Amino acid sequence: MNLQLFRASVDQTPSGMHAIMHLPADLYAYVGLDFQGPYQQTKVIEALSVRLRNAFTSGQGEVRDICRKLQTDLIREHVLEETPLDPYFKILSQIKDAVRAPERSSTAVEGDWRLAIQSAQDLIEINNHGEIDHRLIYKREFAVADAAKLLREQGYEIQLEPGILALNWRAERSLIRKIEKLITQLGAVEVIAKIFEELAPLYDPQMGRYHLVLPMSGLGGGPPQVPWGYFLQLAVKHVNEKFPDGRRDFQTHWPLLLSLLTAYAAVVDVQPYYPPALTNFDAASLLKFFREQAVYDSMFRFLQLRSSDILKLSRGALSFLEFEASTPFGWTLDEAFMLIDYLIDPVRDRRGPLVVTESELSNALSNIPQEHLTTILRDVLAHPMEGPNQRFSHPLDAPTPDDKLKGADFYLRPLIPLGNGRYLIAERAVCGWGYIEALFSALRPNHKQFDDKVGVAIEGFIKAEFEFHGVPTMSGDYDLQGEHGECDLVLDTPDILILMEMKKKALTRRARAGVDVDLLLDLAGSLLAALAQAGWHELRIKSAGSLELASEGSSQTLPLDGRKIEKIAVGMTDFGSFQDRSMLAKFLESTLNANFGARESIYDKKFQSINSSLQEIRDQYTSNHQGETEVHQPFFNCWFMSIPQILAMLDGVADADGFKKTLWNCRHLTTGTSDLYFEISKMRRLGLSA
Repeated sequence: MNLQLFRASVDQTPSGMHAIMHLPADLYAYVGLDFQGPYQQTKVIEALSVRLRNAFTSGQGEVRDICRKLQTDLIREHVLEETPLDPYFKILSQIKDAVRAPERSSTAVEGDWRLAIQSAQDLIEINNHGEIDHRLIYKREFAVADAAKLLREQGYEIQLEPGILALNWRAERSLIRKIEKLITQLGAVEVIAKIFEELAPLYDPQMGRYHLVLPMSGLGGGPPQVPWGYFLQLAVKHVNEKFPDGRRDFQTHWPLLLSLLTAYAAVVDVQPYYPPALTNFDAASLLKFFREQAVYDSMFRFLQLRSSDILKLSRGALSFLEFEASTPFGWTLDEAFMLIDYLIDPVRDRRGPLVVTESELSNALSNIPQEHLTTILRDVLAHPMEGPNQRFSHPLDAPTPDDKLKGADFYLRPLIPLGNGRYLIAERAVCGWGYIEALFSALRPNHKQFDDKVGVAIEGFIKAEFEFHGVPTMSGDYDLQGEHGECDLVLDTPDILILMEMKKKALTRRARAGVDVDLLLDLAGSLLAALAQAGWHELRIKSAGSLELASEGSSQTLPLDGRKIEKIAVGMTDFGSFQDRSMLAKFLESTLNANFGARESIYDKKFQSINSSLQEIRDQYTSNHQGETEVHQPFFNCWFMSIPQILAMLDGVADADGFKKTLWNCRHLTTGTSDLYFEISKMRRLGLSA
């Protein structure tokens, strides 16, 4: 069923009730009822609803999908071609509501579309509630269509076909060139300054980050938003590009720039208009949802790290190295840390771009040999002279096997060279991860199993952080009934046991660009593997009542003592929206009966690992819920967090109960923003702190 056929069917199938609306006996006869008085309209409506529902004998889930897609096509043609919405839209709504299925049906559609249309027409005729403002309910679809219309009016060709609304590829390239040209005309550094001037009200000093959260409600979100993340990535690309002489007309060009960026992002159509907690998906639609979330995070948000955590994390992750020892490049880690400490000093805490000079740094850090200082600046912390993102324009640009430089690389280093010993820090909050990534990139080639050693060091670092805040911890290996396990970290609180399993695997640039294979591999290498590991600890301690943990030649007994268990998968870096608890639960629930694979055989081994972790989680689910006919929120005790998020949670915590309270504040309340930093901050502002 396509839109053209559907319209024709509707036009050829008028309501059969119009002529008998005021004839009760005829109405009853029309729906197959005997009329013996008095007239009850609800009975007629009920009979029509049954007729509509029974119009399809199988494939109800597919029917609903068809209706949704046709409604989207109707909206697009209505906005761009000014074709009428109704009665077609109302009829699709009636059919969609009538054939609700408890689960997605994989069977083919069998039924009578004409009967369904006739019954829907009749229901609308007898149960007419007047005109409906479809924009109130279908905000996303109208927002995308409105944006496409705006771009078409600006001269960009729009591709409008069944199931497709997009910029023509030539038009898309032309639009991106226009956006980049406007950035160059205004001056990239000035544009960066203007970006963070606009966002200054969203900056949270305690968190050291911008809360870029969307206004959303259960009825749908607000208008399309500016893709600040994508905007910044384009701006930093042109920092060293010469701009035309003369007056930079911000008053004219800035609104145009925001308008084009916002419309383009709306047509890309990854902005959520409803909280993820209200989004329903199954394994079949999981990848599409994940792709959208990954691209949304990249386009609309920044990858940020609080300045006060940069050196703390760096020293912790590299604690297996001698800080005072010379690297193969001559400089020492102590010298690199001193330089970074100067660059992130709160004295230089200002919003937006900041320029530092090598001469300023040399004078302030005279104990670092000049040659070492220059090498650290030029070869470690700074991007190449041409600047970051030189192979990036399209939001989905990402490295490929044949072009490893393609895509955005801004977050990999913190400094942009300006020439003559001058360096730009675009914004402290968005350059934070760059310091750590730059150190890792410089050191990795000279140390075998570097990433494994970083992973072990991070475990020790986070354990020390908890103990510093008065939270008792345990860790170690155990053997129980022929099974071996290794607990990375257990938080021993009075009311609950918190099992933490840590994985260093980060969200790669390809995953952030929405490449589904990489998304799944990255999530499996961090989230799934960690939760599967924690799940076995949970089962075993519930079965035995305690575990004997052995570590460094000594052992400790970890008793359950009737306490509840929470499981936290911990990654070193942020995974954005994927760390939302409602999304995590839906992901795990939707994959209880699913496996994943890839067309390319080179991924077979890696997908075997994903499916192995999923099978372990399924086995644990079965063991935990034996004999239960209905399981409510089976993964409610599961979390996915990053080390920086944990550090933010530990602010103000002085004991185990304090950490548990902070965790619980985010466990039972949600803002629907898919941003744990924002939720922690929000709960504290509400007075719900440790």
